[in-house]
Amino acid sequence: MKRQVATYVRVSTEEQAAHGQSLEVQNQVVLDYAKGHQLEIVASFEEAQSAFKTGRPQFSAMVELLRKNKKVTGVLCYKMDRVTRNMSDYALLVEKIGIEIISATEQLPSNPSGRLMGDMQAAFARFSSAQLSERVESAMLNKAKKGGYPSLAPTGYLNNRLEKTIKIDPNMGPIVRDLFQTYAETSLSLLQLVRWADKRGLRTRRGNPMKRGAIHGLLNNPFYYGFVRWHELLYKGKHKPLITEDLFQRVQDKMHGRSHKKNERRFPFRGILVCGHCGCKITATLAKGKYIYYHCTNGKGKCMQGYISQKELAKLCETIVEDVHVPEEVATMLLEEVRKGETQRAQELEKRLESLLSEREQVIRTRDKAYVDKLNGVIDEERWESLDKEWDTRLQLVDAKAEELRIALATSGDKEVDSTLELLKSARRLYSQQDPFEQAEGLRILVSNLTITGKNLEPNYRKPFDLVALGAKTGNWYPRQDSNLWPTV
Repeated sequence: MKRQVATYVRVSTEEQAAHGQSLEVQNQVVLDYAKGHQLEIVASFEEAQSAFKTGRPQFSAMVELLRKNKKVTGVLCYKMDRVTRNMSDYALLVEKIGIEIISATEQLPSNPSGRLMGDMQAAFARFSSAQLSERVESAMLNKAKKGGYPSLAPTGYLNNRLEKTIKIDPNMGPIVRDLFQTYAETSLSLLQLVRWADKRGLRTRRGNPMKRGAIHGLLNNPFYYGFVRWHELLYKGKHKPLITEDLFQRVQDKMHGRSHKKNERRFPFRGILVCGHCGCKITATLAKGKYIYYHCTNGKGKCMQGYISQKELAKLCETIVEDVHVPEEVATMLLEEVRKGETQRAQELEKRLESLLSEREQVIRTRDKAYVDKLNGVIDEERWESLDKEWDTRLQLVDAKAEELRIALATSGDKEVDSTLELLKSARRLYSQQDPFEQAEGLRILVSNLTITGKNLEPNYRKPFDLVALGAKTGNWYPRQDSNLWPTV
């Protein structure tokens, strides 16, 4: 009797057809695989969007089928990352529904070892996608540190595409300056200020009136007095200020008051710890201006959990990191898959960049033709100004997106892949060389939280690192077929 499966194929972009991974190619491969492995296909699903985010309609339809039809015990795909680029979706299929994911192009053993490799591939696919976002974010942060603005200029300013600078908008800039002065020097409420701004003609980049939330954000933006705020940190900007720092501060005083000064000191391990005695959160306290101690919030009354210094806590966490590693041959196989994914993503980024540049050229050609029509009297001056503003906004959006893609391409490569292999082989040694913030970020990748009881830590590892930790602890990387570690299929 043939085993019943559903097939799922997906492309992230239309350009994948040029790389031999079109829906047609994927469908043919999975059909051939099913015939050669005695699999009966009862339903087929096709998707044409990224799997990085949840909410794919065809994926959801497949999940509904799998929940209703218990005879279907597997999902056949062209490649694991066509289904499992999102860990929550992977966990839904494998852990909650109990479905086996079968790859037609990757040779994974049909045993617990193969499932471990599948779990790890899902984690690394997600990890690699997150790394790309992190590299882009890092490049934007460096730009902010140098005084540049890593995004589209806020209302009141314009992006100068040729010089790659930001200049004051001659139309909106004066209105924004008056907005700050009016709010600081009158008794107008924020709601009244919104009406004032609408009457004065203050508009968003798309030409729409600014609502209350947008006005509130504008008044809190230090960009207008010459500073760039990126991730709650301020950097001196290269652009020309619209207002003085004194005016900005007077606006803040009116909106928030002087007595609510925020403590900007960060406690790296806060938010990841749970008290083992009462279940409350673990918070942190600064002693003598330089020593950090972690302790229970005492949310359910006086708790017996004592104080522990950050230095001692970081030392205890070493074992949490040390317990997560895989045999070198398994790590090498997984990271080779990541390298292949890096190459594919670079090709997709290049195609998207080419598409954006093509769109940019088309906008410029259209605007040039319209300008000739204006000179010949076919388009009047008012219509031309309206169209020119729309085209200018579109070009700014295209340029901003193209810049992100260039950064992603410039920072892609195997460097992070190699460092990850080193981490899996030498986790504790590398952890000991990091500062507390880096150590805490690394822990958040591995665990959802840590329960502390006295000076004992109990990790709640994220999947599939819980299986990795168990394998490292027992020395058994090949559990028995009847092990309850694995979902029933």
